[in-house]
Amino acid sequence: MTEAMISATIHRQDKEGDQFELGDRLLYLRTPHFTGKDVEALQTALGALGFACGGVSGTFGAYTEGALRKFQLNMGLVPDGIAGVNTYAILRNLHNAWMDKPQVEERAYMGFARAADVLEEHAVCLFGTEGFTRKVASYMSNLAMATNPRSKMVSAETLLVAPDASMLLTHIVGPGDAVDASVPRVICDDASALSKRIAAAVDAARAKKAEGGPLRIAIELADRACGASDDEADRMAHHDAIQLLDAFCMAFS
Repeated sequence: MTEAMISATIHRQDKEGDQFELGDRLLYLRTPHFTGKDVEALQTALGALGFACGGVSGTFGAYTEGALRKFQLNMGLVPDGIAGVNTYAILRNLHNAWMDKPQVEERAYMGFARAADVLEEHAVCLFGTEGFTRKVASYMSNLAMATNPRSKMVSAETLLVAPDASMLLTHIVGPGDAVDASVPRVICDDASALSKRIAAAVDAARAKKAEGGPLRIAIELADRACGASDDEADRMAHHDAIQLLDAFCMAFS
């Protein structure tokens, strides 16, 4: 195929893509890549919700597929990298959270002490299922209580009664730990996007609760303390707890 023929083919594909709005067709990684207004809208939504896909290029490449998979996992969907009916339904429900909003970018944390009021307005039960994640949950609970003595963010180990249906159950896990696939799962691999991802996961959990499901999310830590000394593990857990508490406060603000 000559260079002129390739150029004409690409130009024709771009024009064809302009006729599609978000939700009009399945989008997934293929060769040649999908292009068009619907891809731009998908990238705009993902970026504003905390899943950076390398800018709004209008081309569905590998970076966009990776961002889409993380978004689907965050929403409790099958992370297949295919934008279809269920993905579009959630994006429509989150329309006000991403339309005309800026793309995620690096920024400094606001500091959870400045958002202390939200800690007494939102009931959260934190728990882990192994030593390190339980430690992170405990540190988060202690930090929240030190920030605001009326905090409703507590670890499961300090609860004297079973959590009620209004509490957000937050399961802190490590990479690869098994969690019910329907539970929105936040991956902590981008500190600048963490609060937005938590907010989106909480919204998804509330929607599932309205349908009779549990009010529950999972938080997947980026690294595990395998092989670390006790002191190193404590420092890592404390760092993770500060980062997560800050992100929760920002998400609830």
